[in-house]
This record gives sequence, C-alpha cells and structure tokens, in this order.
Amino acid sequence: MSLKKKTLVVLAAGAIVASAVPAMALENEFHGMFRAIGFVSNAYDGDGTINLADGSKTQSFVEQRARLQYIAKVSDDLKLVTHFELDSRWGGDNYGAGASSGAAATGTSSAKYSGSGDSGNLDADSVMLETKNVYLDFNCPLTKANVKVGIQPWADAYQSTFALFDGAGVYVTKKFDPLTASLGWFRVNNESVAAPTNLGEHTVDIITADAKFAVNKNLTLGANYLTVLNDSLTTAGATISADGGSVPAYETLHMVGLNVAGKFDPVTFNAFAAYQFGDYSDANNSEISAYGLGATAKVKAGPGNINLAALYLSGDDDGTGLNNDQDGWQNLSAGTNYFNAANMWLLVRNPQTANTSTSIGGTTLNKGGRGFVGLFGGYDLTVDKVFANANVGAAWAAETAGSEEAYIGTELNAQVGYKLYDNLSMSIVGAYLFLGDGVNSTTAAERLPITGATADADDPYVTSIQFAYAF
Repeated sequence: MSLKKKTLVVLAAGAIVASAVPAMALENEFHGMFRAIGFVSNAYDGDGTINLADGSKTQSFVEQRARLQYIAKVSDDLKLVTHFELDSRWGGDNYGAGASSGAAATGTSSAKYSGSGDSGNLDADSVMLETKNVYLDFNCPLTKANVKVGIQPWADAYQSTFALFDGAGVYVTKKFDPLTASLGWFRVNNESVAAPTNLGEHTVDIITADAKFAVNKNLTLGANYLTVLNDSLTTAGATISADGGSVPAYETLHMVGLNVAGKFDPVTFNAFAAYQFGDYSDANNSEISAYGLGATAKVKAGPGNINLAALYLSGDDDGTGLNNDQDGWQNLSAGTNYFNAANMWLLVRNPQTANTSTSIGGTTLNKGGRGFVGLFGGYDLTVDKVFANANVGAAWAAETAGSEEAYIGTELNAQVGYKLYDNLSMSIVGAYLFLGDGVNSTTAAERLPITGATADADDPYVTSIQFAYAF
C-alpha cells in the first residue's frame, strides 16, 4: 500500500473514532493571586510566631505567596475545581523535603515549610507546589442539590473562630426557598501508622449541618450544628501515631449556634452565638462547656466606612480541667481559627500575611486556655485609586487564675495603598501593640500562660510594604 493510501486510511480511522466520542465543550477558567510582602519588625520572625523579649532586635525579610486556580467547566452544573499554592521566603529557608543544607540539615524545621522546599533561595531549585483544593462541584440532576466532593474549603458560621480549613469530604447544599440547608462530612485524620491499626479504625471526622432562612432580601437567620468525633486518641490524650497532625485533644465535641446577617442602610451587620459541649481527653475525664459571642458592623460614613467588631470566647480559670471541666473555647486545631473582622496585625492574625500569619500568644484566639475578649474599631475609605484604613483594638483574657492580669494589650495600625492597575495594588502598613501586664509584667504570677509572655517585653511593632495582584 502506498504512503498516500496509508495516510488516508489513518485519517479515515481517526474520523470514525472522533465521531464516536460524544461532543463536549469544555470551558477552561484560570484564576489566582500573587502577593509579595516585605516586613521590618521586632516581633515577626518569619516562621509563623511572634517573639517577645526585653531588648528585642529588629528583623527584616520578604515572603511571597501565589495561588493558581484552574476550573474545568463542562457547564454551570458540572465542573472540576483545582487550587494550588506556592510559598517562598526571599533568600530561601531550606526547610523540608527539598532541602540539602541549612535548617533541615541540622534537624530543625518550620511547620510552615515542612514537607516542601523553599524556592526563594539561589537558583530556585525546590519542590514547593502545595495542594489547596481538588474537588468536583456539580448539581445533582435528581435532587437539584449542589454537591461538592473532594478536598474543598470550609468555614464555620461563627466568623471562623472555630475553624477555617481545606479538608477532604462531601458537602451538599439544597435550596427550599426561602430556606437553604447544608450537610457536610469531612475526614480530617485517618490513622494507619502505630501498632496494628486498619484504615478507618482511628479517625477524626467532622459532621456539620447548617440552615439559613431568608426573612427578606436584607435579613437572614441561621442555625448551625457541628460535631467532631475523635477516635485517634489514646487514654492519655495523645494521638495514636505521628501522622495525625494537629488532632484536637477532645474525644467528642458538639457545637450549636445561631447567627444573623443583615443590611439596613447605612449599616451592614453580622452576629453569632454558639455553645460547645462534649468530652475532653485527659486524666480528669473533663467535660467541655464553652461558649462564644461575636458581632461585626460596617456603617457608611462620608467617603468610607466605620468598622466595628466585638468578640467573646469563654476561658478556663485553670486550663487543665482540674475541676472536671473545660470552659475554654475549643478550636479544631492549632492555626485554624480567625476573626478577620478585627483588622489587626498583632492582636489577631491578619489574612494578608502568608507564612507569618500569627498573633500575640500564638495562632489560636483562645489565649493559653483563658479565652478571649476583644473590641475593635476602624475606618476605611477609597478615593479614586487611593485606599486607606486605620484601626484600633484592645484584648483581654476572659478568665484569669490567681493573681494573673487579664489585659493583653492595645493595637494601633494603619494601611495606605494605591491601585497601580485594576488588578495590581501597592500598600504600606504600620502596626504597634502596647502590651498589657498580662503579657509583660515583671511578676511571673501576673502573666497569662500564653506563648511568648515575657517580663518587661518590648512592645511589638511591624511595618511592611506589599504588592498584591489578583486575576
């Protein structure tokens, strides 16, 4: 057979195969962001903690974060969502799997970089692509419910004071106008290491149910239930194996809550109340009994907005369950609770940071088990391409023990920025925290049991310059 005939046969066969495949128009969507931010601070040390000291020295570093999202969309009813993250510190950090020298070689590591290299070093030769989300999002043709299956983002109905995470599970949402109901299940831990266990035998599961009722277009009422079932603990309260990550120290946790959101010009508001109960894993067989209250409001005023926020999370006056109770607010695990409405940089973790995202006393809002009380206020405005905000916040421990002082401190901060393009902005930030006696008292008994509390510690400050791009 001649070459020409062979070619025709191949083309004909290809045409037959192509005609047998169902036609499917695939729409490709790409989204993402990039942020580079340089810090000068006497407290931020670049590894996600705030260091306090008498005579603390100034440190400086630059970090960057990129997020890339690809959505394979067949139709409005079916799509695959993928989301990836790349973090680096300029000059490198050599932590984790990609390291051949530096901290990893000496046996130390940063939790923020663990398991991946940092391409911020010379020649940028490291593996640093992190999975954030991979899930299928579709509308069920039988029930008309929206279903998300896979590793997906989830936030609680309490301003993320309990959890804000990316987790593997199934989340179903169904609208019954004016009611919207949701039910979700996430498996956040599945032990398989330690003496002999089978997959599914020792797990941590989250089950959540949520209902929102739209009274009208301006007012929504919500009711929520959440439970965490932890079967990965030994009788001593430790995880069965090392692969559990940040597994909570309770066996069973239940949360019930109510929330309301509304908009009545010139005010937009949101409020919640939640109660936690369950069993704690410790030698005292403690029972959990904790609650949280929060409210935020945005009021139009002149060319900008007045922002107000308040938060109360109950605390424990001993922190160890000595009275067979755990009254301190529980969060899912270290580093998963936020209160972004505070608009703080030192008192409460700020979402604009990347691997430095932290706050005074650690990444959790419950300060040393003593709970948290915070009052926050600020003003923001945008004039043409210029945007700015200024904020003040004060925080206390909800409970104290013995002669401990409750006052944590008062923060002042401001940010000024300019939109270079519609998708690119540059801004500068300055924040200063006046420490309270609960953190830097010269008397040890007066200091709260929070991370970093140090006698005569200098007031922490942070300044930064940031470039932010989104598409």
